[in-house]
Amino acid sequence: MTTMRSIARLAAMGGLCLLGLAVQAQVPANGPAYIEASVASVETLINASQGKALPRLADPVEGKVLDDVWNETAILGKGPYTGADIPALLGIVQKQARVLQIYSQFSPDGKQPDLARNAATYQDELTRSHVFTLKAIAAAFQAMTDFDAQLKPEDRTEARLQGLKQMRAGLLEIATGAAKALSGPAMKPQNQLLIARAFADNTASIVGGLAPANRQALAAALQAADAALKGDAKKPVADFVKATTATACEGLCRLN
Repeated sequence: MTTMRSIARLAAMGGLCLLGLAVQAQVPANGPAYIEASVASVETLINASQGKALPRLADPVEGKVLDDVWNETAILGKGPYTGADIPALLGIVQKQARVLQIYSQFSPDGKQPDLARNAATYQDELTRSHVFTLKAIAAAFQAMTDFDAQLKPEDRTEARLQGLKQMRAGLLEIATGAAKALSGPAMKPQNQLLIARAFADNTASIVGGLAPANRQALAAALQAADAALKGDAKKPVADFVKATTATACEGLCRLN
């Protein structure tokens, strides 16, 4: 998974890329503050247990706190997203990366975390975060595509183009983490299906924002999980993989 430091750099770069450009944002004005407060509430629950337990979706009280972390309407709003949304969306991805880190790296005794055990034990929470993160990644690619399309020739500076490439690389890394989660040996079929459908539902924006080599890398990660896929999860994954070669390379895709 992409480190918190690299995601923070991406968020900062998102703001740098936009300097001097006037565009209107679509992410709710309080969306970033909403997710920040929601993640802080999760961390408060963890601190209350002195780091010995994590909030669980199945718990009536803790589940409501976690639902706020993945409140798509309050946090992401509704697109189409524009270039002005890039900093907010990358910040949202950063917060979701923190949630993924909390659950995947959990170690109540302070020892090296048991990643396989955590992936199995907390798969419900991790799945919800992967699903939301894929939606946020798709929104970010939509915003980046708009930003790239609106750039005038004189605004296509090397710094901006490199910023877009680095943001794309970071988002790809996180999406690849979601793809790898599909092959977890203890993954429940319903959780596989949720992640598989998240890929399928966001195909156009994610694939459209990736360069050909990026598309191949993500397709390979999904194909590697195929043998572990159960039931209805196979088709949405196969549809996404097919789109990586069938979708025309236009706009942001051509930025290599």
